Amino acid sequence: MHTSIIRTVEELSSIEQQWRDFIRHTENPEIFATWEWMKTYIHHLMDPSKELFIIVVTDQDTCVAIAPLCEVSENIKWRRISTLQFIVTGLGEVNRIYIHKDYHGVKVLNQITQVLLQHQDEWDWIDLYSLQSGNPQTELVKHFFGESFDLFERKLSVAPYIDLKQYNDKKADKSRIKAIERKERKLLRNHDVTIKILEPFDLQKWSIFIELHKQRWQDSWFNQPDNQAFFKEVLLQLHNQECTYLSYLEINGHTAAAWLTMIYADKAYMYLIASPKHYAEYGIGLVLTNRVIRHLMDTSSCLREIDFLSGQQDYKFYWADRLKINYHIRFINRARRTKLLRAHSLIQFNKARLKSLLTQR
Repeated sequence: MHTSIIRTVEELSSIEQQWRDFIRHTENPEIFATWEWMKTYIHHLMDPSKELFIIVVTDQDTCVAIAPLCEVSENIKWRRISTLQFIVTGLGEVNRIYIHKDYHGVKVLNQITQVLLQHQDEWDWIDLYSLQSGNPQTELVKHFFGESFDLFERKLSVAPYIDLKQYNDKKADKSRIKAIERKERKLLRNHDVTIKILEPFDLQKWSIFIELHKQRWQDSWFNQPDNQAFFKEVLLQLHNQECTYLSYLEINGHTAAAWLTMIYADKAYMYLIASPKHYAEYGIGLVLTNRVIRHLMDTSSCLREIDFLSGQQDYKFYWADRLKINYHIRFINRARRTKLLRAHSLIQFNKARLKSLLTQR
């Protein structure tokens, strides 16, 4: 096997086809690792101060692993350090080190570990956010990186999901869903209502979605022009592959709520909802959510999972009865000045527990 580090956008562009072919041969691939998502994110949202540090492992002409990392310089209290992080961050993503499904994960991770050791003069720690408990590679990464570097980990968030292969209606919160359906019937009686489910992505509807999202959330992602540019470009590209869909509920001719759903491989992502507080008595956001989920369950026999992504909002558990844990995992470089880094990490990763101990009487 051969390993290399991609450090420039030009070098990255040269392996576009390899990247596309490789992702299709990973186990349970995520939409966040597609060429479209990664390249568009780098173009629009990656801070210019960050530098690419993408580790690529190949076996002759076959790409067998990609660690999509970047290097960033940051201040922590008393000193400035160099950190390796996943490139994509802050958009509800799931991250991982990707390994070809036909290759032995242990051998491949050993190759990546060797690269990190060879370049350990370039970084102080590796900060990996949103590694998921449901992915067996998370445990492999912890084990093999942890043998060479000091390991710290903490739970970041939970991600509810529906396992469609093992799901039945008894697992749903039927009383909640029946209440949503009663509100839908009341809405239909009192207003002229149109509901469209999983319509192909459309820029006109998308512009309405953005305005609804900004109305609902003061800190909406779409307040930032760079975020708007990113989503417009990436969703159009993924639309060409039939991956992006909009569902919306219109009342008296005006869009009142909308869902952005993405489908990639055998997984549906309930990615973003835009539901202002108008018509709150009808719970129109929940009405639309219920319709989208029922549609996915009834018509998409090829799907394995419906993912609600990070966040433990109560409504997700009306349908979901399982969850994955998103972790923040840090590996500290033993070859650098590490005592203070370990002390800082120990406090940071155990802050809640320490606070609890200190406040106990």
